Amino acid sequence: MRIVIRLAVLWQLLWVPSAQAADPNCDPDNPDALPCNFPSLTAHVYDADALADGYIFLAVATDVEGVGYYLMVLNNDGTTYAYKELSSDYAYDFKVQPNGLISYAQFTHHHSYSGGGHCIHALLDQDLEIVEEIQLANGYFAEAHDFQLLPNGHVLLFGYYLSQVDMSQVVLGGHPAALVTGGVVQELDADRTAVFQWRTWDAYDLIDSPTTRAITSAWHLNAISMDADGNLFVATPVEVKKISRQTGKILYHLGGDDNEFTFVGDGADPSHMGGHSFHRMANSHVLIYDNGNRKGSRSSQVHEYRLDEENKIAELVWSYVPEVSIPAWHRGNAQRLPNGNTFIGWGGASGKSIPTCSEVTPEGETVFELYFDDPQVESYRAFRMPFPAEVEGTEVLDFELATGNTYAFVDDQGDTGATIKVIERLGDGYNEVVVNRMPYAPQYPQFPGKAPRLLPLRFDISQFGIQAISAQLMLDASRLGRDDPNTLTVYYRPYVGYGLFIPLETTYNPATDQVRAAMSGFGEFVLGYPDVADIPLPPLLNEPESLHEKSYMTPYPQRVQAGREYTVNQELPISLSWNPVGLASTYSLQVSGDAEFTDLVVDEAYLTKARYVFELADPNTTCHWRVSTLNNGGFGEWSTGTFATVPPIIEVTTPNGGESFRRGTNIFIQWQDNLNEDVVVELLKGGTPLKTLGTVASNGALAWEVSLTLEPGDDYRIAIKSTTNETMADVSDAAFTVR
Repeated sequence: MRIVIRLAVLWQLLWVPSAQAADPNCDPDNPDALPCNFPSLTAHVYDADALADGYIFLAVATDVEGVGYYLMVLNNDGTTYAYKELSSDYAYDFKVQPNGLISYAQFTHHHSYSGGGHCIHALLDQDLEIVEEIQLANGYFAEAHDFQLLPNGHVLLFGYYLSQVDMSQVVLGGHPAALVTGGVVQELDADRTAVFQWRTWDAYDLIDSPTTRAITSAWHLNAISMDADGNLFVATPVEVKKISRQTGKILYHLGGDDNEFTFVGDGADPSHMGGHSFHRMANSHVLIYDNGNRKGSRSSQVHEYRLDEENKIAELVWSYVPEVSIPAWHRGNAQRLPNGNTFIGWGGASGKSIPTCSEVTPEGETVFELYFDDPQVESYRAFRMPFPAEVEGTEVLDFELATGNTYAFVDDQGDTGATIKVIERLGDGYNEVVVNRMPYAPQYPQFPGKAPRLLPLRFDISQFGIQAISAQLMLDASRLGRDDPNTLTVYYRPYVGYGLFIPLETTYNPATDQVRAAMSGFGEFVLGYPDVADIPLPPLLNEPESLHEKSYMTPYPQRVQAGREYTVNQELPISLSWNPVGLASTYSLQVSGDAEFTDLVVDEAYLTKARYVFELADPNTTCHWRVSTLNNGGFGEWSTGTFATVPPIIEVTTPNGGESFRRGTNIFIQWQDNLNEDVVVELLKGGTPLKTLGTVASNGALAWEVSLTLEPGDDYRIAIKSTTNETMADVSDAAFTVR
């Protein structure tokens, strides 16, 4: 194992003078000048010959007076190659995706209980214009920390949801209606339907996070990625979890309190697993950006580990630890570049002056640094990537293809790794064929049935003068980046960038080390391999609930608990929801008045959302409902639950008579209701309204400090009433005392 300490660089001697990104004397009337609110940057190039290719991708991720919200593509000297100003709020995670589109997370709401916030993940074309906006499915809101577009067109993203729990039963002083965050992870297909969903409180006991707060952040998610085996890595500030896409089970914990790995190698430590990026690299190792700690006593740093997943051993093989501590306790990332260098986005250090990003060699030499001149300005992450408009691929032209001949598409300009054997051709003898090997996955792919996993490259093959062709397309397997070429299938569609890919008859010839496919047309060709097998598992049912007008603060129901009776307001639509277990294509839902499901009032098949609004329930009725999953593995077993429809209610439960409270103490006023609207909480004395304590959401609890100015007495009561229906109200059954 090798630990590299950042080399001290005499930058005063080696520094190449760089340009500031914004002229402090900007000219608003000069159309060629940068905007006056563009952040000023300074770049240090220590060894230009050692730099990797590509531009620097940054996004302003802080509110700083006089600085606008910008997406920035920068040259090595800190000047701009391209930029886009955002109008409403700052953004996270500006980067190029495997298909050549560019993405960023546009904030729409900032969390009050945790870092980050709700966002829209936007995909941009090469002109930095939005071509698609992506949100979580099934009613959840996406979060800004990470977003991955997979080569097959699927996306990985996550968000949070709030579950209400009576923490007074768990911890002394706990809030009776506490809202506790959980994380929700989704994979969306090309149609942006959720085909995988995993929620933390379906895998953990919610009360494992005792709190006295009204709202608490019990889960924080930093990064998500798909491993080579088709399962998911999910990283938090303290650990990494690997989750099976087949079953939704946690395969293992890496770091944190639940760590299952033995850490070996000089300096190896489970605490290295806490950071804002974690992913598998091409060499099969994992790369981690480690945020250090909030105290700044341990610098942010980068680690490369070799994981033995079978024996649960994590071996540290490389680290970069800055010689001068960089206390970047939040945000950040690490990226291994094609030339072996590592590019580091340092995130933020709460206004302390640190590099925005650095590039270091395998030996730990710093060859590049970039700073925001104002240390209050931060970028959530930083990347070095080619700009897609400049990526031309490897293009080779051949002339006059004839029946019976074989043509290798290689010339002195490059080698596509493609060969075409013409079996039969129709058309003029004067013809040409162009093969363009592009290092990007296809854009907007569609497949019949379940999408395969794809390699991040494509072959665009065009022609002139050929009316029809029957040929064999042969691709050099050694250049495809797949260890087992026997698993590869060539897929084809006639138009580049749109349409349905169909699988071609594909074989592998080990003698020539070529993947071969029957070719009958020109267009776009990609290579896929099987995804993990589908297992149709019963979903987890959530609590039925009266349909409220959801907002970002409204809790989602918890999963159904065995033996518990659930009631809903019979005057409101009923929200039925469930959480898939593993991969899911569609769902079947049935609601019946009897447990044998012979009297069906809802019978829905092929639902693509894991939720349904039921509006025809009879009053004062017990309803039985069940859901099953359909995927490529077939139909799963039913998950079954019950609920009862009841009239709208409000019922004061605490204080409800006989209690005695000392002035100046804090208590919780509690009630039960099934209303949609807010409620008014009033204090009564002698049966007469004394004061309004609050107009609040109908969540069942209100914290109240018994006022020191109240007159002592034994004739106090609490009244709670609907804000829309004065007859819908309740009062404490008997009086309580204030002393």
